[in-house]
Amino acid sequence: MAGQPYPPPMAARGLDHGPSVEQAVSLYAAGYFPMDDDTEAHSPLPFYAAERRAVFELDEASRAALRRRARRSLRAGEAAGWRLVHDVRFDEVLEACALPREPDDGVWITERLRGLYRRLHEAGLAHSFEIDADGGLAAGLVGVTLGRAAMLESMFHWVADSGNVLLARTLDDLAARGFVLCDIQLPTEHTTRMGARLVPREDYEARLRTALS
Repeated sequence: MAGQPYPPPMAARGLDHGPSVEQAVSLYAAGYFPMDDDTEAHSPLPFYAAERRAVFELDEASRAALRRRARRSLRAGEAAGWRLVHDVRFDEVLEACALPREPDDGVWITERLRGLYRRLHEAGLAHSFEIDADGGLAAGLVGVTLGRAAMLESMFHWVADSGNVLLARTLDDLAARGFVLCDIQLPTEHTTRMGARLVPREDYEARLRTALS
């Protein structure tokens, strides 16, 4: 995975507050994604390109397979009346996504990266996907959308089963709205178990160009 600072190069003087919306869109469209570190606060916010990129396929067969894997969670969500909503609690979702999962985990959604996501949200490009549980927030994720491509950046859940419900319903929602690419950057054990697969960088970039056309 190779780091790529956003253009133009900037001298490391004072705190860097991240790229403009236009610069970030150009990097996303070229196949890069941001991941930050508090120790890099005086350097340009780094963007990366992975040699193998993790994606969830959005065709009906792939989504049906994921729903089968999540069927117990989906039944629980149906029984509880959980709903998928968008952008109701964007800031709350973003802040929750930025929390470390374990006490010794690092934080990659730093303050300046949160600032970038907020600027993208104001431009209509970053969104929160949320599971509403009787008026409360059970799970959420932050994603960036360009054309028919969705880059799901980070996800959390506070209620058992709600994360699987959020993932399944988000993929169904994206497919229903005509999206053809769902990128999750790097796989985890859980996303792999749920059906995410790795594609070579050149294949990913070709699919991204199609989604943006």
